[in-house]
Amino acid sequence: MRTREDVLEWLSALLAFGIKPGLSRMEALLTELQIDPDTIPAIHVAGTNGKGSTVAFLREMGVAQGLRIGTFTSPYIIQFEERIMLNGVPISEADLVAAAVAVQEAITNIDSTVGTVTEFEALTALAFYHFQQIRPDLVIYEVGLGGLYDSTNVLKHPLAAIITSIGHDHQAILGDTLQEIALQKFGIIKQKTTVIAGKLQEELTVPLMAYCGDQQATLTWSQEVIRDYRLSATGTWATYEGIPETRLGLEGVHQVHNAANAVVCAKQLGWSKTAIRRGLRNATHPGRFEIISRKPRIILDGAHNPEGVAALVERLKEEAKPVIVLCSILRDKDREAMLDQLREVTPAIYETTFDFPRARTLEELKLDGANVMELDQFFDQTDTTNQTLIVTGSLYFISTVRTLLKGEAFTKKGKK
Repeated sequence: MRTREDVLEWLSALLAFGIKPGLSRMEALLTELQIDPDTIPAIHVAGTNGKGSTVAFLREMGVAQGLRIGTFTSPYIIQFEERIMLNGVPISEADLVAAAVAVQEAITNIDSTVGTVTEFEALTALAFYHFQQIRPDLVIYEVGLGGLYDSTNVLKHPLAAIITSIGHDHQAILGDTLQEIALQKFGIIKQKTTVIAGKLQEELTVPLMAYCGDQQATLTWSQEVIRDYRLSATGTWATYEGIPETRLGLEGVHQVHNAANAVVCAKQLGWSKTAIRRGLRNATHPGRFEIISRKPRIILDGAHNPEGVAALVERLKEEAKPVIVLCSILRDKDREAMLDQLREVTPAIYETTFDFPRARTLEELKLDGANVMELDQFFDQTDTTNQTLIVTGSLYFISTVRTLLKGEAFTKKGKK
């Protein structure tokens, strides 16, 4: 492998092996690479929604503290390299290729004994390898799916485990009930770990407390540090225990809660109030209520399950202009529940498809009675001049739309 394209092609080929829960392949791979991920201080973040935003807030706090902060997140919105970053800067092509070459060789060596690794396992190994080379002060790892059997869960002694939220998502893999899903998320909690939990449903608080008790883990509820918050035309403002009112870099009431996770963690790490406040203000996270155009007003939001859409809808109720929605909800998501919530703020909902294996086709959408429009025709045929356009339904979808909107066709249309 010599280029980023070679790396992406190699990883893409591994997608054919699907999702295979379990840590045996990952552990064998790290042993072959002679990597102990616990030699670098780490924070482990799991949850249905809010993981990426929590990571973004915490990363910026760490940077403001003067530290070198590595992050491993998914999926990406602008470029693949976002998944492995140092202080918010994506991994370079040279470093990506070097890591991929090392991981590919290790996979070849263990294939006969443990079987073929998955795409996400290979990607996680890339991250571990890269961070082993550059030795940041701290790495924040975002769980890819679930927690207990996620490939990031080879971490044995994280400084803290953060559970952001728990909702209905990936039921086919994680379980049908909230309790079953929660036990998967709780799986990142190790013996005597410091645990920070966000706003969870009442029926999950006792199970989490019991789980932490069994693990002799220390539990802190992050919501307890929220003192006040308000939404205004200038953004989302929040006050936390010991932290004066600050405008958050990410918008919405749900971001007040995500930021609280980072505030508690940063405080426990001994970071300064100045660094915490600066991190709250500087956090950015593409695709999370991201205003990509102001005239017309176009917002990208990667709400991809009912809980995520509920948070989006609450923020949309504050919009001054009428709302119009363009969405593509993946085949394995609860489409009806998500659409019902969106109808609380607008009847103008258009559905479309895009090039992705789990995307509903136009034919499927038509059979479901959807208001269908082809993606490449939407911006030519829809007048969004005096409306707020929300693009949502899937993080993969908004990544596609972002590329489209950054293209020449939209630039010309915007100048009309």
